[in-house]
Amino acid sequence: MTVISMSRVEIDRMHVLKDLISERITASGAAQLMGVTPRQVFRLAKAFREAGPSALVSCRRGRPSNRSYPAALRVRLRMLTDGRSAAA
Repeated sequence: MTVISMSRVEIDRMHVLKDLISERITASGAAQLMGVTPRQVFRLAKAFREAGPSALVSCRRGRPSNRSYPAALRVRLRMLTDGRSAAA
């Protein structure tokens, strides 16, 4: 058995998609519950059917942000704000 770490939002989406697949709610109802468009609901439902709950987990989890500054720059800035010279 594989353990999947999911956020609360991802768990809620999984339950809504299960209801959608079992035809207890409509796509527009699922879209309202998840806060996305009906088109996104169909995309998520297809991925959920094909790959299961792991399809709802963010692929970016655990990776650094694309917008983060390089570590060397952060160290240099920290040194400058501490009152020390980065060249020393």
